[in-house]
Amino acid sequence: MKKITICITDDHKIVADGISSYLIGNEKYELRSYTSSGQELLEKLKKRQPDILLLDINLPGISGLNLAKIVHKEYPGVKIVMLTSSTDEKSLDESLKAGAVGYLSKDITEEEFLKALDKVVGGENYFSTGIRQTVFNVFAEKVKSGNRHFDDHLSEREIEVIKLIAEGLSLREIGERLFISARTVETHKKNILGKLDLHSTVDLVKYAILNGIITL
Repeated sequence: MKKITICITDDHKIVADGISSYLIGNEKYELRSYTSSGQELLEKLKKRQPDILLLDINLPGISGLNLAKIVHKEYPGVKIVMLTSSTDEKSLDESLKAGAVGYLSKDITEEEFLKALDKVVGGENYFSTGIRQTVFNVFAEKVKSGNRHFDDHLSEREIEVIKLIAEGLSLREIGERLFISARTVETHKKNILGKLDLHSTVDLVKYAILNGIITL
């Protein structure tokens, strides 16, 4: 079986070494390359592209966010996962707008790191546990203040799907919970995003919190 290739771009080699150690002996994933700057990364991408790019959000020179925009535009087949020490909502939103499909804390455990890779390869977004909690916390006060604008043209099934997505379940797990296929769940999600004019899983989480679909 062909392994899924990974490139790490981070100017702190100790961080890259720590994360790459999680891939030693892994039968599914392999580290293809390591780069310490944006310019070095762009040069390597001209010759060969990895399946997954783990990208430090704070890089000298070309920032991680600008790199994400470039890679997403020029190499749309590369799945971009941001590595960060920052858990603020602004950085998260900007990363998603730049084309990232994952957002991981640099102190992520091996177990969660490999889970994140599986989710991303499976076509889903993934956010570290601590980062998801940050998103929840940012909007908690808005919920408490009664700032809700529930949209009543959603079906009961769509509301169920929003709730389970916001709780962090995968499409497969939601399908098992609702006794429908993962593909049907994905269709519901696309329809929901269209109805609400939202663009990402994070937007759905915010919507769920603001409208009291989930409780904190």
